[in-house]
Amino acid sequence: MTILLRGSLTVLGVFLVFTVLHGLAVPLVVLVNVFTIAVILFGVIEGEIPGAVFGMVCGLIVDSFSLGVFGLAGVANTVAGYLAGVISRKIDVVRPARLCLFVGLMAALDLGLWAGLSAVFFSEGFPWAGGWLLAQPFVSALLGTAAFLVYRRLKARHDR
Repeated sequence: MTILLRGSLTVLGVFLVFTVLHGLAVPLVVLVNVFTIAVILFGVIEGEIPGAVFGMVCGLIVDSFSLGVFGLAGVANTVAGYLAGVISRKIDVVRPARLCLFVGLMAALDLGLWAGLSAVFFSEGFPWAGGWLLAQPFVSALLGTAAFLVYRRLKARHDR
């Protein structure tokens, strides 16, 4: 299966998960950023260029749901996807404890870039969502690690 097809199917799956979370409770969308998790893991699995392209696509999808400046999440996710691919090629991050730390740091970077860009473009201040947004990197680390472990198990079964 080509990277383009895997990326397209992943975007569709992430969009469906996002839609379900939004339907269950809007605060879940703030707490669980499924697009960022997918971008980081895609960068780790496929590399820096596919991670950057995937991040751009996911970021623009996120931006299409917001009422803010179009492109802020696109930039943040592009950088996160690229750096996830580059760093994962230099450092072994696939062990669960390292992966959890890595996904948390990359999610914090993504959130920090997005918050910084939002602060530049919005004069009314940054929408912290009652502080729940600060827990997003931690939740992303846990869910991203679990998702990667499931991916590895499914891939091992498929390869047999």
